[in-house]
Amino acid sequence: MDRRAFLKGAIVAGAAVALPGVLGAACNRAARRADGTPEPMPVDAFLAQGARVMWIAAHPDDECFGGSLLARASIHYRNPLAMVVMTRGDGGECCRPEGCLPDLATVRAGEMAQVARRYRSQLTHLHYWNAPLPVESFPMRHEIYAKWQSQGDPLGDVVAAVRRFKPDLVLTFDPNRGATGHPEHQISSRLATTAIRIAADPASTGGGLPAHRVERTYHLLNRFWIYKLMGAADPLPFTEVFDAALPALPGVSCMSFMAEATRFHRTQDNDMGAVRKIQSAAFSELLMRRVDPYTQAWDPAEPKMLKGMG
Repeated sequence: MDRRAFLKGAIVAGAAVALPGVLGAACNRAARRADGTPEPMPVDAFLAQGARVMWIAAHPDDECFGGSLLARASIHYRNPLAMVVMTRGDGGECCRPEGCLPDLATVRAGEMAQVARRYRSQLTHLHYWNAPLPVESFPMRHEIYAKWQSQGDPLGDVVAAVRRFKPDLVLTFDPNRGATGHPEHQISSRLATTAIRIAADPASTGGGLPAHRVERTYHLLNRFWIYKLMGAADPLPFTEVFDAALPALPGVSCMSFMAEATRFHRTQDNDMGAVRKIQSAAFSELLMRRVDPYTQAWDPAEPKMLKGMG
């Protein structure tokens, strides 16, 4: 099931009304570290201390998945925020009535810049290849990564971004499913955790910048009920739940801020309109898994013999 099917299915199923436990969160929501031990400082308390936050993803508009936490960090707490986006999304569609001249990549880059300003975020927007629709034609994950490597140094680019910004917390997708099964979500996640490990190594000269150690890394999980029903949800366990109803601005929840920010992605209005319709059901809570990139590894080049969305 791709993102479009997920969003349409949620609307058809009446998911525009929030339902208790729709995300499948367990009763025990106490925050835990990557090793499973209790975390005495939940993520919101960590943000309240001024944590610098970085989001690493594949496409313009991916930030809608984690936008509530990003808004809490940058808009409510006024913490520094950075976004790293690997592609210009030029494999997607253009929903703008006036078209997408001079080309889709340029227009989507402009939209992403507007979103970054809305979130008060620094933006590193790269231009690696974006698999074109339809999803059935997507190459295997490792084939896409090989194409990225032929175009530049995607890992080095992320290492440099981490060292420049010096985040305390990095948020990215699950490395095996990637929220929707998109192989580029998975690659970006794997690049993120690999880059975090390299960025912390003083022996690595990546980017010519000093080493930096990220304190917290989280995988954002899609456990929406439709995905669970299809057996396509991101795998458990999760270690923490972020409440998207917390305020970003007076009278504006983090979830509402995220949803309104999707309006800048006009080229993707089919998907983003659906996000706004199902926000209270699909995005009211963010399930996250705390991971340790210094002891756990997800290789961006690991072969995955599955094409399309897998």
